[in-house]
Amino acid sequence: MIRLLCAATLLVALNLEAAEPAVLQFPVGGFSIQALEERPGNMTRQALVMALPATGDFAANVNVQIQPFDGSLDEYVALSEEQFRAMGLQSIGQQRPDANTVVFEYTGELQGRRLHWYSRAERAPGRIYLATATATEQQWRTDGARLKTCVDSLRRTGDSITDSSADGDVAAR
Repeated sequence: MIRLLCAATLLVALNLEAAEPAVLQFPVGGFSIQALEERPGNMTRQALVMALPATGDFAANVNVQIQPFDGSLDEYVALSEEQFRAMGLQSIGQQRPDANTVVFEYTGELQGRRLHWYSRAERAPGRIYLATATATEQQWRTDGARLKTCVDSLRRTGDSITDSSADGDVAAR
């Protein structure tokens, strides 16, 4: 009986590991694609990049990063603001929709372009999920509302991922 229970437990565990990857659906574009996804680790990683068609020589875009971060949201805000100042960026505003979320809006020049950014950061244990829209100021006038709606839709799906070792490997609960 114990062998049977062990075998059944092993089969369930193997099936959980072999779960089908998520499929991203793009009904307006008329396609779907399997997500290229890895568990968050101990380095910042670009989890998703989406772009609008280029106008001029720049494509307005939204990207999602998963950043390891053990500090408080206040510490993250202070670090972000310090980085904005170091890059010469100007803050347009900041909001705190809830205790674990901050929204930044800022402008500045980067690589000879006047750009506009809008970011939403959600804190989770040991990490920050960050969605950022980037557009030229001209693109922001026409596409800003769409880009903001996209960024504002970021939601972490819970705390189902936790660090399981000091080297940054992670495991599902």
